[in-house]
Amino acid sequence: MTIHIRSLGSEDLGRISEIDRSEEIEVEYVQDGEQLIAQPATMTSVPDFFPSGESHSVPELIETWRPVVLAGGSLIGAFEGSTLVGMALLGAELSPGVLQLALLYVSRPHRRNRVATALMEELESRAREAGARALYVSAVPTDSAVGFYLAHGFSPTVPLPGPFEEEPDDIHMLMPLVPTSPPAGGGSPRVPG
Repeated sequence: MTIHIRSLGSEDLGRISEIDRSEEIEVEYVQDGEQLIAQPATMTSVPDFFPSGESHSVPELIETWRPVVLAGGSLIGAFEGSTLVGMALLGAELSPGVLQLALLYVSRPHRRNRVATALMEELESRAREAGARALYVSAVPTDSAVGFYLAHGFSPTVPLPGPFEEEPDDIHMLMPLVPTSPPAGGGSPRVPG
């Protein structure tokens, strides 16, 4: 499978409906400060995006993400040929040097084929170009989402107030961005907290 990553605009947000976000889950996490507690999932099936409604519907998600894109967020899509198989959004600066990974979805039939990794690598590159020193994500507490972020260098962090107020049940994680070249004067960069 050959995947191509390309930039998208706010007018493309509705294409999220092309992605099948459904999944079966066995484990979910609860966050206590910087600790994760695994427990059996209370909801074992996550449905696809709803075509209408107030929660997890395509119109609600467009309304949430459009201002992020219009404010300079970087929306990207992963394509196999002309088929959109994944979408991700690099959002606003949450604290000095920390950018938010606002969304990352891969369509169910295309998972475990490095699509999410390709999207993550592109977001990391764009974040470094923007001068970020870390990425922050508020991840759904499923084993697949949390496992993906842990495997890609994220660690649980004390939640930032804004994202925590929006998603108190999510798992809040931070990933330091290692510079592609050593910082001037040597030494390691410090990730803001």
